[in-house]
Amino acid sequence: MDDYNLVGFVMRYSMIKKRIAAKYLKKEDLNTFESILLSIVYKNHQCSQDKIGEITLFDGASIARALKKIEDRGFVSRQPDPNNRRKKLVTITDAGQRLYDEVRKAFHKGNDAIFKDITSEEQTQLEKILMKVYKNLDDIKIESK
Repeated sequence: MDDYNLVGFVMRYSMIKKRIAAKYLKKEDLNTFESILLSIVYKNHQCSQDKIGEITLFDGASIARALKKIEDRGFVSRQPDPNNRRKKLVTITDAGQRLYDEVRKAFHKGNDAIFKDITSEEQTQLEKILMKVYKNLDDIKIESK
């Protein structure tokens, strides 16, 4: 596969999604990273800060700062993990759910335009392929200096 095409697709797709989300995030004083954390919590219903780090590959301090901000804005809550009181479990709030639903509706509208000439069978096939690729990303080992 041509890296140029793949990188081009990823960049354009990401920028379009970022612009769609920005309309909603700006009024809530949130940035893209904070919205990504919100979506991870939404998808997982409840997850640890460590799990968010595994998903995003960001360091714990960056995640903690961003979570603090979206917690202060009322979109998530953090509670001590009953199994390990040093860890925090993050849960989406009703306000976070509403915001995420607004952004998700806008994303679906954007997806309708992106996939307008793609059949539902082709979309299903693409999703299956991308899930395999996504899973393979976990197997890539990058040496640190």
